[in-house]
Amino acid sequence: MKRSARNRRPAVHITLGRAARLHHMVKLLSQAPTTRSAILVALAIGLRTFYRELELLQRCGVKIQQKNKLYTLISTAAQAEGRLPFPDPQLSFAEMEELSRSPGEAGKRLAALLDSVINHPLGKKKTGRGRKSTKTSENR
Repeated sequence: MKRSARNRRPAVHITLGRAARLHHMVKLLSQAPTTRSAILVALAIGLRTFYRELELLQRCGVKIQQKNKLYTLISTAAQAEGRLPFPDPQLSFAEMEELSRSPGEAGKRLAALLDSVINHPLGKKKTGRGRKSTKTSENR
């Protein structure tokens, strides 16, 4: 069964530090409405990083409301965590195969991903034939 476009997660490759920061931000905002300055201090980040993280959370479908200079997580922390990107765990093929046999949706997703890699068509080999020469008769 294909996932609808609405449920798709954006393809985001993030570092371990950024994943931790996003997770802490979600947890902080789920506790109580929080000012921007309190978020900056709690996460030890600057203003540009704050807005980058807000934009990424929005792209991932995590809804955060800003009202009266307070930021609030609209959903529960568990719902938001379900949408957060996770850093590449750098698994081997054997580890992916083992995890893809797990019951549940995550196991099915890993099985589909593993299958797409194993059965990915290889590109045609470039032979160099048919290329146009960039030399002109004056350069020869």
